[in-house]
Amino acid sequence: MTEDLFKQINYPKNPESMSDLEKKHWPRIECPDVVEAGKPFDVTVNIGVGIDHPSELAHFIEWIDLNRGDLGTTRAYLQPKYSFPRVTFRISLDQDTMLVARESCNLHGIWENKKQVRVK
Repeated sequence: MTEDLFKQINYPKNPESMSDLEKKHWPRIECPDVVEAGKPFDVTVNIGVGIDHPSELAHFIEWIDLNRGDLGTTRAYLQPKYSFPRVTFRISLDQDTMLVARESCNLHGIWENKKQVRVK
C-alpha cells in the first residue's frame, strides 16, 4: 500500500470515515468562505484531522503548498523536529477561486485537499 502512495496524489477514500493514516495526512484549509476582492486574508493549512502528524527525522512533512486552482501560489519547506505541519499564508484574490492545499510526507507521498472561496 505505501508504495502506491508515491504514484499519485492521495485523498481519503471517505472523508466522513477516514483511517488513521488518512487523518494524519489530510491537509485542512482554514480560511473564510467569502472574502473581499483584493483584500489580504489568512489561509492556514494544517496537516492532520484529530491526529497530529509526526515531525521526526524518520517521518515528517517536507513541504506544504497553497495553490489557486492549477496556478502555483506559495510553498513552505519544513524541517523535521524543528517545525510542525501547520503554515499560515497571507493571500488576496480577485475572483472566485478553488484553493488547493498539498503536502508531501517523506514516507506517505503527496496529499491534497480543496476549498472553494467566493469573492465579493
